[in-house]
Order: sequence, then C-alpha cells, then structure tokens
Amino acid sequence: MAYVALYRKYRPKDFDEIVGQEAIVKTLKNQLKSGKIGHAYLFCGMRGTGKTSTARVLAKALNCEQGPTDTPCNRCKNCTAINEGAMMDVIEMDAASNRGIDDIRVLRERVNFPPSEGRYRVYIIDEVHMLTTEAFNALLKTLEEPPRHVVFILATTEPNKLPATILSRCMRFDFKRVQGREMLPHLKRIAKENGIEADERALAFIARNSQGSMRDALSLLDKALSYGGNRLTFEDALSLFGAVGDDLLIDIAKAAKERNPGRILDVIEEVVESGKDLMRFVDDLMTLYRNMLMVEIGASRELVDLTDEDYDSLKALTKIYSIEEILNSLDLLKKAAGDVRWASQPRILLEAAMVKLAMPELWTGNTGEIARLAVLEERIEDLERRLKELIENPARLEQEKENEASETLNDDAEEECIIKGKDAKKAEEDAAGKNIEAAKISAKGEFSKSIPIEMGNSPGEKAAENPERQGQGDDMALEKLKAMWQDVLKELEKSGKMALVNVMRECRVEPIDMKNGMLVLSFGGYDGHKTLIEMQKKLIEEGIRSVTGLEAIIKGLKKNEEVAASKDEDVSDEEFIRSAVELFGEDLVELED
Repeated sequence: MAYVALYRKYRPKDFDEIVGQEAIVKTLKNQLKSGKIGHAYLFCGMRGTGKTSTARVLAKALNCEQGPTDTPCNRCKNCTAINEGAMMDVIEMDAASNRGIDDIRVLRERVNFPPSEGRYRVYIIDEVHMLTTEAFNALLKTLEEPPRHVVFILATTEPNKLPATILSRCMRFDFKRVQGREMLPHLKRIAKENGIEADERALAFIARNSQGSMRDALSLLDKALSYGGNRLTFEDALSLFGAVGDDLLIDIAKAAKERNPGRILDVIEEVVESGKDLMRFVDDLMTLYRNMLMVEIGASRELVDLTDEDYDSLKALTKIYSIEEILNSLDLLKKAAGDVRWASQPRILLEAAMVKLAMPELWTGNTGEIARLAVLEERIEDLERRLKELIENPARLEQEKENEASETLNDDAEEECIIKGKDAKKAEEDAAGKNIEAAKISAKGEFSKSIPIEMGNSPGEKAAENPERQGQGDDMALEKLKAMWQDVLKELEKSGKMALVNVMRECRVEPIDMKNGMLVLSFGGYDGHKTLIEMQKKLIEEGIRSVTGLEAIIKGLKKNEEVAASKDEDVSDEEFIRSAVELFGEDLVELED
C-alpha cells in the first residue's frame, strides 16, 4: 500500500478530533442536537486550521445513519463513503478551477435533485473567494433560499474578497490559529502510534514553527520523523529546520544587557559555522524579545507559545530588562531583518546590528535618544542615592565639604599668574603676598580665571572677613563667565547636548548675576523650555566648570522681563539725570531740590 502523508492519515474523523477550535465545535454540536441546522455556512481562517475537515465532519454528522448526530459513527455506509470521498450527496468544489458563471449554472440545476443516499446534499465550495463577480451574482438567490435538503459550506482564507451580499447570507465561523500547546498532545499521540520516540522539546519546537497551522505541524513532523528515524531529538529538529536553540538566544539577550558584544559575535560565529539561516536567526531573536515584552507587560500566558520550562527561563530573563529596552531592541532587530534579507554581505550587517544591540549609546534616531536618556537616568539614580546617604550621615557631608575646600585651595595656590603689559608687576606683588587672584589676562584686558582666594582661609571665612572683596570676586567671575558664555555653549554641543543648546539660544539664556558662587540666568521662553533647562542644570554647571574653571551652582532662572524691570528700579539719580539730558537736551531739563 502506498504511503499516506500524516496530515491525510490523521484528518479529523469527528468533532472531538478537531484541534484548537472549541467554540466552533460546540456551536455546531448544539445545532445538530437541537435540529437548528443552517442552510449556508462560511468557514474562514488561515491555512491548515481545519476548515475543510470540519466541513466534512459536519456533512458526515448530517448524513450518518444514526443522525443527524453530533457524534458520527464512522462505521456506517454513509460515514465510510464520506471518509473515502465517494458519497454522491457530498460534493466538493474547488472554486479556484471552477470559478465561472457556467460552473455555478450547473450547480444551480443540480441542487433541485433530492439526495440519493443520505438526508442532505452538502456542497463544500473551497477557496470560494476565487469565484468571479458574475458567478457570485448567479449564486446569490440559490444561496439565500436553497431547497430544504441542501446545505452549502463555503471555505476561504480571504473573506475580505467576498461580496457583502454573500457574507450576509451565511453563518460565519472564523477559525483561529492553533496554539502550540494545543498541538503538542496531538503530535505526541501521532509519534507514539508510529513507534517514534520523540523529545517533548522537539515536538514543541515543531508546533511553534508551524505558525498556527495544524496541517503544517503534521507535515513538519512527517519530515522530522523521516530525518530522525525511530528517535527524534531536539538537536535533530534544530538541524533539520536550520534554527538555533533558545539557550543561545537567551545568551545573546543576556550579553546585550551586560554590554558584552564579544559574546554576541561568538554566537554569530557558531551560527554561521553550523550553516544556520541568518534570516531565521534574526526572526527567532525577534520572537524572543516579543515574548519578553508580553511577560513584561503582564499579558496573558496564552500569548506566549512556550512550554512551562521555557516560560520560566523567559521570566527570569525579563527581570533584567525594562519595557523601553525591549522595545528599542525590537526596533533595531526589525531594521536589521530588512537589511539582512537584501544584503550581499548579510553577516556583516548582522554583526553591526548585534554590536549596536549591546551598546545602545551608539544608536541613532529616536531609539538612540531613548537609550541615552536611560543612561542619564541611571546616573541620576546614582546621584540621588549618594545624596540620600549624605543627608542621612551629616558628619560625612561636613567631612566631604572640608576635603573639597582643601583641594580647591591647593589647586588655586598652584595657579600661575600670567599678566601681560602693565599688570605684570602687580601680579608678582600679589603672588608674593600669597593673595592669588588667578588671572590670565590678554592684552585687551580679558581674563580666563579670576576667583580671588586668600591663602590660609576657607571660602566661607574669606567671605565673612572681607565681604567687599568677595563681592568683587563674584563680579569678576560673572564678567568672565559672560565673556566665555559662547564657549560654554560650544562645549555642550561637543558633548552631544545639541537640543539643550538650541533651547538655550532660542530662549536667550545668559548669566546675569552671581553671589557666593550661586548663579542666576536670564530666560525668555515658554515654561516648558524653562522646565527642560532646570532639569539639565547639572550639565550646564559641568560645562561652565570645564570651560572656565568656575564652581558655579545655578540658583534659578529669571525671565527677561523681570531682569529689565529690576534694572529700571536700580537706576541711580545721577544716571537718571544723565539719561534725561541726553534725551531732551540741557536747555529743556531743570533740576529742582
């Protein structure tokens, strides 16, 4: 006897053997029990989900000698004939090859004849969406009011191509994809009946790669059994389908989180050397991150098509990832999949993408910005932790202040005073008197560092002893910062803070006041821009320190309108009189006591 493929040999014989379509099976069974049998059914869904098999079981249930029944016997003459495809009252049509109006005319003429062997004449029209528009129009009236002994069962993978007039005349059933865990018991039974010892992981891998089609799963199992002989191992299944194991994929995800691109490239080398398909490798890696996303957001267990053992491993891996990192990785892998598919050197593009996966700070575009924000968030969390420790331990805070003050004095004591022109002699006198006003003054009188520090005293003591001198130091520091402000902005640009610099320039952010190292900036923009600048104060302070050497702390932002108003209020009488004379002339201005 000729060999019969597994998907034909194990075609469902009754409703209980239909896998993964419980809702449809229950509805049809209840209709058969109650006698409320429809005249036209529409079975739609992807390939291999049981549409035609369910149609044959329904035809058998209607014509069984013990029926109509929800459990056809599969032993009577009618059931046997339907199983063999030899019953005259069950007519199967392929609409792809019988799609014209003439074929439908023949069908319309035959439906009027009563059944010759069973109770009903059942017409099963497969791929019904292939009928022409004229054929659909010719079928309409017959489909709406067929003879009482006729039942139409239409099957299609593309219901969207059917006219609304056809859809409205049928009872529609949508066949869903079959879950891998629903296939697994069925595959185990078939392997056992064929005397094959198969690993559960191998069968689960076959079920997962069938993409929800029971027929595809049986075809893959047929192929695997031919490859493995009397025993099917997980390694055999991987070799047969050119895939890699989940353990390697998990290793890659861990290495990416640990920023270890070398380990990822080692895995790719293993994949290439073993002859695996690189496109399949990227797709499997995307599936892993997709499953991680489902776990991270708390989705239903049914959405993750894995065995319980693999699901536990996935949950452990997901704990070290955030939702943003998973989504960013999926975006990167999606782009890599498209590049690898059409590239002449797919391995090079894949390796570059994997390095980016392990080093998110190298990414470009929106995903790169998100990755850099994640790095900044980690730094902020670390700073907050350190601040909390210092607040909880005031003694440690005072000690760090003393150490910082001591380091500042030592650094300033070592500064060279470089004075050009007339001020050279004065600089030497100040240095000899241990009163360094760290100045690097050009011929035009500009300076690059001018913080007055008197040797032997801390900054706090200095301010208390000589507040006027301290005020002069603040003024000099402010003038220096104003002179070098554009250099500060350029330094921020070099650090990759272009968005912040653009906002600062747009809002005309500039230094306007400094007292005791507390800096006030001017601001002219929206509150949203102000919030952004306040969030990035630490970055601006670092830029000021890097360019000017000043230890400035940004106290706040003052709107330009407030700055102008305060300037108007601070105008002295002499300045006011001088402005009035300049504006109106001396002849028109009279002064009164």
